Amino acid sequence: MNYNYKLQKELNSEYQLLDKAHSRHQHFEKLIDSIQERIIELETLHEKLKLDDPDFAVHAEAERVLYRHNASLGYNQNLAIKKAG
Repeated sequence: MNYNYKLQKELNSEYQLLDKAHSRHQHFEKLIDSIQERIIELETLHEKLKLDDPDFAVHAEAERVLYRHNASLGYNQNLAIKKAG
């Protein structure tokens, strides 16, 4: 029985698994960073709106941020589910 071949084959398989895990890890780090950025943006905007400033630019910014946040959130969640599966 050729154990050298079997061990090499198993080692290659483990390296492939490690590469996939690293790739997923990097993806989830990017996802976490993106979520944190959106949280900061939403918190900042929320603070501006709590001032009851009638500035319509702030309200327009709120619409833009919420639209982008919702679009990005759905995309990132679907992508994360596909990558994790």
